[in-house]
Amino acid sequence: MASVNWNNIRPLNGSQNAGFEELCAQLARLETPRDAKFTRTGNPDAGVEGYCVLPSGDEWGWQAKYFFSLGPSQLAQIDDSVETALDKHPNIRRYFVCVPIDRADARIQGRTSAMDRWNRRVQKWVGWAQQRNMQVEFVWWGASELVGRLSQPQQIGRLYYWFGSHGFDHDWFHGRLAEAIEAAGPRYNPQHHVELDIAESLEDFARTVDSFNRMKSLAIDVRQRGLYLSHPRSNDHQPLDIPALRPLMVTVDAVLDAFRTLECNPTGELEVQPIQQALAVATGFADEAQAAIADLQREYETQRDDGEERSIHQRNPYSRVAQDIRGLEREFDSVEYQLSQTSGVSNKRLMILKGSAGTGKTHLMCDFARRRIDAGAPVVLLMGQRFTDTGDPWRQLLEQVGMHGETPDTFVGALEAAAQSANSRALLMIDAVNEGRGRDIWPGNLAAFLSRIQQSQWIATILSVRSTYERSIIPEHIGERAASITHFGFRGHEYEATRIFFEHHGIEFHS
Repeated sequence: MASVNWNNIRPLNGSQNAGFEELCAQLARLETPRDAKFTRTGNPDAGVEGYCVLPSGDEWGWQAKYFFSLGPSQLAQIDDSVETALDKHPNIRRYFVCVPIDRADARIQGRTSAMDRWNRRVQKWVGWAQQRNMQVEFVWWGASELVGRLSQPQQIGRLYYWFGSHGFDHDWFHGRLAEAIEAAGPRYNPQHHVELDIAESLEDFARTVDSFNRMKSLAIDVRQRGLYLSHPRSNDHQPLDIPALRPLMVTVDAVLDAFRTLECNPTGELEVQPIQQALAVATGFADEAQAAIADLQREYETQRDDGEERSIHQRNPYSRVAQDIRGLEREFDSVEYQLSQTSGVSNKRLMILKGSAGTGKTHLMCDFARRRIDAGAPVVLLMGQRFTDTGDPWRQLLEQVGMHGETPDTFVGALEAAAQSANSRALLMIDAVNEGRGRDIWPGNLAAFLSRIQQSQWIATILSVRSTYERSIIPEHIGERAASITHFGFRGHEYEATRIFFEHHGIEFHS
């Protein structure tokens, strides 16, 4: 087990101070009650590295200072953070100050100890809080308190990450990927890469920024359809003069408001239900508006002005409104479908990628792993062919990643710490589980293997398998809880694939 030396804490983005802040935020997340929501703050941090909101609305906040003494300068910096937190977080009730030292308490007459200075500061801060009609408890998390939390058996991986071997960083993930690509051989060639729609499913599963932006962009077409409906065109009736359209436009705004609340976090459920509920309400009002417009259309067709017949070429002025409502309803259906598809994948923590031999599953896995690592996400890609005996798959995994002698819990905990540091879902990817001794290893060991990984909400797993072996390798009860996608090769992208291949090999290509 790694020992804690605060001078050797892993840097984050080149800064040990940032590393200490992130470690304290991770421990704060663990301290957050189950029914509370924890938020990790960025810079500026409004006086806290992170805070949690309890069901009552009360808040707890954490501030970390990478200090090795508690003199006037250090206390003044804590003062600034406390005052900012009191101003910016009026509901804060408990404020934790994290410093990697223990307070000296010699109790020598005539000397002021670190404990004395701390106690006096707390009295000062309590007075500040009372001036704001607040009651705040100030809690010290020093070296002893922090080490105590890190020393718990379930934190062995976090301890390894922050104070052990400096693996699980960008270079380490790239190194493991390079080994996997070497094992893949000619099955992966980045120069032959063709963008395929299936990659979007992997992005949804990994909860990437691109996936989140695609979801948010669905609101654009809803808004545009609403604008079509609410803005008149020449010779048509003013749409908002039609009473049946007014509640529909209100519900369109409600759908757009629901999109604004959408958050894509690395953990927890992707909450699309508020949007789906708003869409359902809006669809109901669209149906009512469509029926009302149909009545107006019929009334217009039968109406005569001063007994003069209209030209047969004169357009019914309600036709465009009816057309725009139909377009809006189609957009509602499309958005609901896409949200259901995306959340159905994003809310899973196991994906099965299947396909026939030669369809490009290995290439897809390698390319996606490379892209995620380049984006700063923690990803470990392993090749099924390297599981060469029928023994414990965890032992073989640890050997492949250079952690011989460590435990699965160390690997999982360190990968979780890396995911939290990157604020990104971590991926463990195993390509071609049917290769090597996979047909002997996985049927009886996969459930136990995955249970270790799924102890962490921050880690998700992708397994690729040849379709013909799926049922014999992956137990049915595991497959039922996985997001399952099929790779059909270059279907629909044959032209682009051929062009790239010909250009790479210097062959003249005629379209």
